[in-house]
Amino acid sequence: MPQDPGRNQFEPVFNQLYECHYTSLYAYFFGRTGDTEMALDLLQETFTRAWRHIATLAEMEKSQHRYWLFSVAKNLFTDSLRRAARWQKVEAELLAAAQVAAQPPPDPIAIQQQLLLLEGAIAQLPEQLRVVLALSVLGGMNSTQIGEALDMAAGTVRYQLAVARKQLMEHIEQG
Repeated sequence: MPQDPGRNQFEPVFNQLYECHYTSLYAYFFGRTGDTEMALDLLQETFTRAWRHIATLAEMEKSQHRYWLFSVAKNLFTDSLRRAARWQKVEAELLAAAQVAAQPPPDPIAIQQQLLLLEGAIAQLPEQLRVVLALSVLGGMNSTQIGEALDMAAGTVRYQLAVARKQLMEHIEQG
């Protein structure tokens, strides 16, 4: 298969570019990653991009080549960090999903017992605390809205909610 004659004219430029800069670029990548294979992969990608832009590089001053190559190298390294972060997030989500899936389903009898215990604890709350708790949990109202409905200060509502929750916890822990 014949090669593109236009590309052949740039081979000396590319070879010189490679010979002058591959060591410093490898050192940069190895210093950033601490991984020989990753450094070599990033180095290869840097010079692949250089080859794709060889006509532009051939027109540049040789003093600008290092700047151009290290700009590409920096961007490649940043992209590799982003990819790694995305993979870590995906792996963490998969691990969490696997742990949830591995848990045995809740025992319906135990759930029913817990609900009965909670119902009994709610029934033992003073009426004012039950009303405030019900408006918050079942009614989806915030403390300002509950205060307006019951003609109370929002701070008083928040205090009563805290007292109601504390009493529920104490009752459940004893039960």
